[in-house]
Amino acid sequence: MEEHNLKLTNRGFMELTGINNVDLFDEEEVVLETRLGYLHIKGEDLHITMLSLEEGQVSVEGKVSVLEYKAAKTDIKTRGKNILNRLLK
Repeated sequence: MEEHNLKLTNRGFMELTGINNVDLFDEEEVVLETRLGYLHIKGEDLHITMLSLEEGQVSVEGKVSVLEYKAAKTDIKTRGKNILNRLLK
């Protein structure tokens, strides 16, 4: 199992490893499926600046205000479909 690491610099730039999937993303919230559970990142003006699921790496920029790990998905499926619909329009 690959390690899951998180490096947050000045609450404005995050580098993460050990990422399986991006379940949700918008300017206020990013939900990542990590090797250790689901990571909810909340803040303002959030953007995924680098994504390589093959290597399990993600970078996020923006003002980070909350980092929270959860064991299970909570209402992500429904919200994720809304995001997918927005992207496909």
